[in-house]
Amino acid sequence: MTKRSTSFVEHNGRFRSSETGSSSVSTSSAKSSRLPSVEDVTPKSGMPAPASPKLAGYLGSTSYSAVLVEHQRDMLAEADGEHFLNAVGSQQSIDPDRVQAGVQVLTLCYNHPEFCDLMVQYYSRKWCNALPLEIVDKIADGIRNFLKTVNPSRPGPRLREFALQIFRNSSRPLPRSTSMTLSDYVSTFSGENTRWETMALFYASATSTLLDVDVSHPILTPLGHTAEAKQKLLSMAYNTTNTCVTFCDDAASTNELLAAAQYTDVLVRTQLFGDASYLAWRRLGDLSATVYAAGLHRIDGPADNNCPFFVKQIRRGCFALAFYADKCVATFVGRPPLINHRYCSLDAPLDLSDDVLFSRDDVLERGLAELDENGWDRHGRRHRVSPVRIRYILSVFREEVLEIALGDGYQGDLQEKARHILAKAQAAWDACPDYFRFDRQAPEVREQPFRDLDVYMQYLLYMDYLHSTFLLHRAVVKNVNVGHQALFDTARRLLSSVLATISNRDGPHGLNTAHGRHFSWLILYYGLPSACVLAFEILRQSQQVGPPTVLLPRAEIIRNLSVFTSSLSWVAKPDQGNYATCKEAEDAMTRILDRILDPPPPTVTEDFSFVQNLAAGMEGYLDWNSLNWDLASDAFAF
Repeated sequence: MTKRSTSFVEHNGRFRSSETGSSSVSTSSAKSSRLPSVEDVTPKSGMPAPASPKLAGYLGSTSYSAVLVEHQRDMLAEADGEHFLNAVGSQQSIDPDRVQAGVQVLTLCYNHPEFCDLMVQYYSRKWCNALPLEIVDKIADGIRNFLKTVNPSRPGPRLREFALQIFRNSSRPLPRSTSMTLSDYVSTFSGENTRWETMALFYASATSTLLDVDVSHPILTPLGHTAEAKQKLLSMAYNTTNTCVTFCDDAASTNELLAAAQYTDVLVRTQLFGDASYLAWRRLGDLSATVYAAGLHRIDGPADNNCPFFVKQIRRGCFALAFYADKCVATFVGRPPLINHRYCSLDAPLDLSDDVLFSRDDVLERGLAELDENGWDRHGRRHRVSPVRIRYILSVFREEVLEIALGDGYQGDLQEKARHILAKAQAAWDACPDYFRFDRQAPEVREQPFRDLDVYMQYLLYMDYLHSTFLLHRAVVKNVNVGHQALFDTARRLLSSVLATISNRDGPHGLNTAHGRHFSWLILYYGLPSACVLAFEILRQSQQVGPPTVLLPRAEIIRNLSVFTSSLSWVAKPDQGNYATCKEAEDAMTRILDRILDPPPPTVTEDFSFVQNLAAGMEGYLDWNSLNWDLASDAFAF
């Protein structure tokens, strides 16, 4: 889409978009251009008013106020001071341009109330959600109830009134109390207490769901059931999410709700612009800042001291997903992670069902007693938070792997460090319940991971574990030139696991379904590096004189490489972002296979130059720094 600014004008009791700027959205521009950048949609308004000190967020033991906080019991006027600070924040004036931008945010919801259903649909998935469905249902109900109060013949005044109310709500920190019930907690950011964090989460979740809806979906009826209409609505939803997050930035909001919204927006951006895009990386930076400022990284921090148990667990879940996303994107782009585990409490959220989490004390106590020493459900029951725990635990080891692969100063004792990391990772993986262990499933199940969504989740967890071990072995080989056998063995397992997805091309969750757009990500991210490592080793062995130092099943590897290379020709469609990358990888892999299967006659001047030159050309693939990956939301957040 071309650059533009979008406003909404009232027409016959409804609001419709009015676009101005360099050009308006057209059929051709929607087909050929990408969504506008953040700079195109940030509301034009004045500088935000200074936030009160109470909105500064988490302050650690070296902060300017640390001594005062540690002795706050001696300060008899603490309660009055806190009340004063909150009052200062709530009485600040609001820039008229911001109010108008807030009205536009609510206008999109008013014109498309189906966004409520899209949000609930996003959180109806049973895997890896940042928030329980009970909370999301209450948020959606609050927005639906607000829409009922809007006068259809003259909606403008009510939308403006509610926008002002949201600004006032967002200027104050979320109320906390250890006696809060679930209803009390949700009421602090929904209904009449709706905040911009709430709306950011609302639009980010709806945008993620909108990516997968068919053009026949009822939400597209006002715009027309075409691909261009879907792209236009998707652009409006994405832009509105950005506006809500900008309002949160201006209000200095720092809480778990904003973290959940930013996490979802990171996933949306990786799908819209690619995992290597700066837009996704920048939002990940915002997320990491929120994690630290909201104190999500410290389970014993002051932000958790006045919270009920279920809120603490929700905050741990939000932190775990942010931590996992940080390590995934850092791996993709080959950059240092933004959230450092050495400054964080590493307690994973407990493996409790949401029903138990929100129950009275005696039920909660029985639920806690049914956890083993590692925090897992002793009865093997699967809960929303279960895969969040596994991904978080594995992400801690991924960060240690990245320290070796991307950091300096580790070469002296790298082998010992690698052995230590592998031992801890293996122990953590062995402690995971069998129902999440893909490698413990029956062979017929492992051959078709896309046939069942539960098995697909197991498959993704296993691939994360294998990928970390592969990265670690490759870092050791690259730095100290030992451990080749372990590297090639792991690469073979990783490639074989990737090839298992190819057999599901025509399955119920295959290429032509909503999960089909994930195939290229799976094959490029997990498969291409392992395939390249094996291909270059087979090519090197075919050109060297004498027996190889590492024996490999040549015929098996060549067969798997051939199937993998063939899959690159169909795994991405021409209108998908990974299409060009897959074609480039296919061409490179074809050249390697041709050289292996039909080597040219030896010449006096020819030695290993082809391998060296081709390896240099493939270095971007092997280091994962130059590809524009297409990370799928379901692979990040089930």
